[in-house]
Amino acid sequence: MVGAVAHIVTLSLSLALAGGAAAQHSQEVVCYLGSWAIYRPSNGKFSIENIDPTLCTTLIYAFVGIDNTTYTMQSLDPEYDYNKKALQRFVNLKSLNPRLKVLLAVGGWTEGSTKYSAMAATAATRKAFIDSSIKFIQDHGFDGLDLDWEYPANRGGKPEDKENFVALVKELRREFVRYGWMLTAALAAGKATIETAYDIDDLAQDLDFMHIMAYDYHGKWDGRTGHNAPLYPREDEPEEEKSLNVDASVKLYLDSGAPPHKLVLGLGLYGRTFLLRDASNPGISAPSHSTAFAGPYTREDGFLGYNEICEKQTTEEGLWQIVWQKAHQVPYMFRDNMWVGYDDDISLSLKAAYAQRLGLGGVMIWSIDTDDFTGACSQNGIKFPMLRAINHALSQHANKRPSPPTPEPKPDIDLDVDNDLDDNRYDVDDTRTSRVDSGAALVSYPVLNIALGLALVVKLVY
Repeated sequence: MVGAVAHIVTLSLSLALAGGAAAQHSQEVVCYLGSWAIYRPSNGKFSIENIDPTLCTTLIYAFVGIDNTTYTMQSLDPEYDYNKKALQRFVNLKSLNPRLKVLLAVGGWTEGSTKYSAMAATAATRKAFIDSSIKFIQDHGFDGLDLDWEYPANRGGKPEDKENFVALVKELRREFVRYGWMLTAALAAGKATIETAYDIDDLAQDLDFMHIMAYDYHGKWDGRTGHNAPLYPREDEPEEEKSLNVDASVKLYLDSGAPPHKLVLGLGLYGRTFLLRDASNPGISAPSHSTAFAGPYTREDGFLGYNEICEKQTTEEGLWQIVWQKAHQVPYMFRDNMWVGYDDDISLSLKAAYAQRLGLGGVMIWSIDTDDFTGACSQNGIKFPMLRAINHALSQHANKRPSPPTPEPKPDIDLDVDNDLDDNRYDVDDTRTSRVDSGAALVSYPVLNIALGLALVVKLVY
């Protein structure tokens, strides 16, 4: 009880003094919680009480699902959601941040697409889902729903899912407006999926925000190293792969009719891991095995949370070589035959600045439970350093937002501009027109050259 009171007092004091980090700008900071993080071992275990609600404008509880036959909403973990009162504790975080909205996410990768396709197929099955959603939201006090159907017309879905998804969203909106609830959706970043799954301009009419899952562009499935979330393409990439980056995904949504202010850019607080076939060839696009390696907390092959990455960098200091990929504007690191493409405070800040420059609605975080939420990697014990860096960059670049109408987005990138970050943590991979495995070398610079055509953030110290 004393610990809970101390938690409330500390958060209330931070709100009183600063209005919350997310209150220093007017953009969305949407924070997803993977509720299964409670089952991670040791320092990776993340409970509702670990959340700092002052760092987000919206918290989303992931996930609930639907019944295979009735298509009604149901808990995927009744013991935790109900008996351990996780849903109630999550909603109660609103008392600590008056600006905060709390949403419920339905779906997710594990839920698949097939039963969502069946649910959306007829007016009657959609109504069963919508009625049950209303009851679920009312019973637990949420402020709305986030649709995470992954993905319409894909993974066992039908071509007509594209039209049926629009119908589902319109019918949900018609009901939700009576309660003043929010309706958002997590949407794919890949071009092929976007074009088959979504009628973007129609969806934009009825969704409050469209969360672009701008990560998982590359992974162990490729058979060669590639970054989880490049901001821009490299010149040497095959033409069909030049759409596998944040900038290309955002442009596709904008060109397809999405209003900038409704687009929320997804930021991944994790990296994708690889095992190199040849440890002497550790660059971008280097041949890799079909299996990778896992971390001690998330325990998923091919995946490391940022907390696991920074822990490796601090406890195995000097053993990992960290490289800045200039064209992609992101870091990667390697040790022996292990390779990780991830985001850090610098690359996340660049993406937040990018969102501001294009006038987007804000950013979303997948997921807060893999930030350094204990402050273990910080000399000063600062918790959630990535989430703080994102909020700081949004505030610092709020004046870069365009006045309507929003101009067509352009890369606006000069790889040779020095923005005086005075950061020595990286070597620099200057690969643009040739791959490292064909002879390009890693080049070290005393000062990190990063550009968005912006003078970026004052470097956070932690």
